[in-house]
Amino acid sequence: MKQWKTIIEPKTRLLDLPLREIWQYRGLIFMLVKRNYEIQYKQTILGPGWMIINPILSSGLFSLIFGYVGNFSSDGIPYFLFCMSATIIWNYFAGCVTSNTSIFLANAYLFGKVYFPRMVVPISNVIFEFIRFFIQFIVCCLVWLYFFIQGQVAFTGWYLLGLVILVFETALLGMAVGMIVSSLTTKYRDLTHLVGFGMQLLMYLAPVLYPISDLPRFLQKIVLINPMASIVEAFRFAMTGAGDIHWFALLYSTVFAVVAAFGSMNLYNQTEKTFIDIV
Repeated sequence: MKQWKTIIEPKTRLLDLPLREIWQYRGLIFMLVKRNYEIQYKQTILGPGWMIINPILSSGLFSLIFGYVGNFSSDGIPYFLFCMSATIIWNYFAGCVTSNTSIFLANAYLFGKVYFPRMVVPISNVIFEFIRFFIQFIVCCLVWLYFFIQGQVAFTGWYLLGLVILVFETALLGMAVGMIVSSLTTKYRDLTHLVGFGMQLLMYLAPVLYPISDLPRFLQKIVLINPMASIVEAFRFAMTGAGDIHWFALLYSTVFAVVAAFGSMNLYNQTEKTFIDIV
């Protein structure tokens, strides 16, 4: 009897994450990351320079409108750094969500012709978004260093180690939300048009442009329902010392991210079985 090297079987378990198989296709992951890079920056004059320019321009614009004209509080640090430190982690979350919202629709032809673990696609999207985040993080660190030399911002010490956990949590939450939306868009394609609006709305409901401490207590509770709110606030505190860490809200965000991740994997696996007949 012939022995097959690879056997393709339907996923029957509630949660099925084939880590060994995903590792075997790591070359495909890096190829998809390269494809994302080419799609994003092909035929652009500045190319990957936009990774650096975007957070600088957006933080500068926000500083002018909300910091200078609106006179928003920045918890004692320059508003430009206050805004940038929150913008980069929010952009990472938004990038993970939006890049994964059309996985099945955008790759229907590929999924119908070639077998590979479908989780490879969202993982490659998150890795690409992390590369963009890491470059923007370095820029933010240089901005922090400039203000640190001028004595306008403090060194937060051991809190910096928490940045790794917060970045991982952001990636997990962003990928989970994106996979859920992607699974639903196979039947309800209108959702793809609502994602951009939803990200903008959630950004204003997160403390990206303002500190939570400036809000009345009842509004603080409402804002912290957004699981990214406590992550953004904690990330900014770990980088700049501005704001505070809301430990209970951060625990809620962690639990929310884990539950969303398990739920998204289940929904993603279920959609994988039938989506080709729908799209």
